Amino acid sequence: MGLSGNNGFALGILRELIVGNQPFFAQFEVELINRHEGGHAVNKLTADLLGRYEQVWFFGLLQCNMPGEPENELVDAEVAALRSWMDAGGGVFVSGDHSNPRPAGADPSLPDYLNLGRALGHRIPRAGELRVWNDRPDSSVEFSHNTHQPDPWGSDIDMPIPNDLDPYPQELILRKRAGRPHALFQGRRGPITVFPDHMHEGQLLIPERYPEDVWPTGRTGQPKPEIVARGTDKRNGQVYDVSSVYDGAAAGVGRIVADSTWHHYFDINLWGFQKGGEVLDRLTEYYVNLVLWLTPKPVKQEVNTRLLHWLSHSLSVRAVLPEGFRVPGITAAGLVREVGGQGVLDDLVWPLEGAPRVPEDLLLGAVVKESVAALSGGDVEAFDTVGVVERGLRTGTEQYAAELRAALDELDGMDEFISQGLR
Repeated sequence: MGLSGNNGFALGILRELIVGNQPFFAQFEVELINRHEGGHAVNKLTADLLGRYEQVWFFGLLQCNMPGEPENELVDAEVAALRSWMDAGGGVFVSGDHSNPRPAGADPSLPDYLNLGRALGHRIPRAGELRVWNDRPDSSVEFSHNTHQPDPWGSDIDMPIPNDLDPYPQELILRKRAGRPHALFQGRRGPITVFPDHMHEGQLLIPERYPEDVWPTGRTGQPKPEIVARGTDKRNGQVYDVSSVYDGAAAGVGRIVADSTWHHYFDINLWGFQKGGEVLDRLTEYYVNLVLWLTPKPVKQEVNTRLLHWLSHSLSVRAVLPEGFRVPGITAAGLVREVGGQGVLDDLVWPLEGAPRVPEDLLLGAVVKESVAALSGGDVEAFDTVGVVERGLRTGTEQYAAELRAALDELDGMDEFISQGLR
């Protein structure tokens, strides 16, 4: 796989969309490293190599080790280096595709069907447990996971052409919490409900057990992976999982996103969407959301610093600063969603483990007020992001506690009031 050619099995459009749409508060750099470019497994994962990157996206093709190719799969030293890097906050995206029969000449003790991408993906710490690597679905009509959206011409949806190349994406079913989809699928104009389609995708997996030496526990509990988007088979109505997430940041480790197929990212599946059109624009938002969501915590602090500087100088925010905490918070939240999406807002509002118990508008309003005060002297270099955020979160929490106490005071004697009023 490269950035061009390979009959569309390339990542050039994806790279162009990501780099060409980076927000003002971040700088994206994308490098493609092929494990076997220049010789068999010459580009192994090492601590030095991984240390150059904040996240790694795995697009594996091979199924297993083969005679003469004994290191198609990650070796122990790579797994150890990868685990240390992920435990330090490195973000991972993992994909593959459907399964094919075990290659001729491969170890006969391996399962009969092996997933495309298994060699590179199945030993990745934590992330390797989020896909089915050793079984169907395969590429047959009978056992495939087909998400092709029918076109107006009545094309056979079990065929890749023209379906992979057409302008009709699959429609996603998004899992929602508190009425909202996961931050990956929250766009600036509403939920992102489209993905490129394909006639035989792979299958995601949610582990049955979570040993703490693999899936660590943070101060607010043990985060676990969850399915956040599903697709449907138009042949029979069957529903398939297409995207899952693991918020490792809640346990002090790196985040993970797993996908049912790399066809959601390849040129061949993006060619059909008009440049500047609604579908490609929405997909671009998802790809940028993915980069930002996987970004490690130390880098997010740099992002938060830039955003707070920007918000503190926003005329819209400054105009409503005298109006308590909620109004400035709502105004600032709207601006952040517009330029960075809900995931960036979440990490700005609550850069700690778990989820806040205080409304985001109160927290953000208090943090922005602290930021404006800290910058009022004009010494940008002396801006202490950690101190500003800490003071803001404390102030917002105290304000919320005061609101709750006031609400309880209003309820005092309400039982007697109701009884007397109805008799």
